[in-house]
Amino acid sequence: MRLRGRLPSLSPVERAVAERVLADPAGAASLSIGQLAAAAGVSDTSVTRFCRTLGLRGYPDLRLALAAAQVAAEGEFAVRVGADGDIAADDDTRTVVAKVARLSARAAEDTAAQLDLAALDAVVDALAAARRIEVCAAGAGAVVAADLEYKLQHLGLVCAARSDVHRALMGAAHLTAADVVVGISYSGRTAEVRDPVDEAVRRGATTVALTSDPGSPLAAAVGHVLTFAGRESDRRTGATVSRTAQLTVVDCLYVRLAQRLDQRAADALDRTHRAVTRVRTPGRSGG
Repeated sequence: MRLRGRLPSLSPVERAVAERVLADPAGAASLSIGQLAAAAGVSDTSVTRFCRTLGLRGYPDLRLALAAAQVAAEGEFAVRVGADGDIAADDDTRTVVAKVARLSARAAEDTAAQLDLAALDAVVDALAAARRIEVCAAGAGAVVAADLEYKLQHLGLVCAARSDVHRALMGAAHLTAADVVVGISYSGRTAEVRDPVDEAVRRGATTVALTSDPGSPLAAAVGHVLTFAGRESDRRTGATVSRTAQLTVVDCLYVRLAQRLDQRAADALDRTHRAVTRVRTPGRSGG
């Protein structure tokens, strides 16, 4: 998951190693560093640099990680998902349902396994103290932004989700050091998200990125980075799985924030519940 998320940020040489590893993870785990370098058409030093880019100490750590991933894959459900997590054109309904369910579960599990807990708590502290919170996203990320907005408002926080870049820029232009902006982008390269975040940086606001690529321009621009497991594909399951991964981070933020706010959160949830219950009471006449 870490490797898939970092692909767009890798140098051409590192990407060559990554593509060779992803093409056959089990086979790559059995190769010496020289064999892998030769297969990828790079030097031994390039393989070592690639390992360090992933946060590993060296090539032995990479082989161990690949071997562990292979063991986990062999223990998965009977329907073979495939290296890219895609659904085949001839899959029947039962297979499609099984694959989607398993991929969604894996997206949540993989996201939890790689989530930076210290960064998560730092973001929770920032949100709890914020005067105002702006959430910027585009495309499929707008669904995740809306969910975060809903949850934060449920806790009594002032939050607005923006999926239109002009409205996002207007919102960011009025932020201060007392505010927080959260940019949501799978690639970390979406201009409609980067531009409002950059404006928020200029205004001195606390900035957060929710992305699959910790080496992306968005991640480099913000103060806090929360990553999710990246299994995006160009067709079929990609958007569904990435959304599940992003929503996993949102749910973690929501629960930790409710704990952090304690009685304040309990009071807000109670007020919200009572207000909604009054509106939905059967037989209540309109005004």
